[in-house]
Amino acid sequence: MKWKWILWQVLVPIFGPIIISAIVVLAWWTGQPQFPINWRIIVDVTPWALTFYCITLIGATMNDLWADLLAHPALGLSLMMVALAVALYAAFIVIWRHNPAFVPGTPVYVSTFILLGISIVLCHQGAKA
Repeated sequence: MKWKWILWQVLVPIFGPIIISAIVVLAWWTGQPQFPINWRIIVDVTPWALTFYCITLIGATMNDLWADLLAHPALGLSLMMVALAVALYAAFIVIWRHNPAFVPGTPVYVSTFILLGISIVLCHQGAKA
């Protein structure tokens, strides 16, 4: 396991903004005790944002792997296929978001987290290659 990669490429980009938001909201609350803290807003990481993160992670991995792509054809092809799947799913989300009543339900989050998990595993393999 490349723990440094996991820290800087996965944990910080996903959880960093949540932690910073929580700290800022709590700091604001100290001066405004009536301020209603809505934790659902603070920890909300939308499927839309996660698809962008996946594409960014895959793009960075492909950039690092590109010169050595012929040595890792299965990994390169897998990354390209997952990038296509994530981009296609992001396009579905764009269409769904045109409905003002759209709220991403459990199936949307499950699908997004599956794509996120696959992206992280493949990109971790790319970082080790």
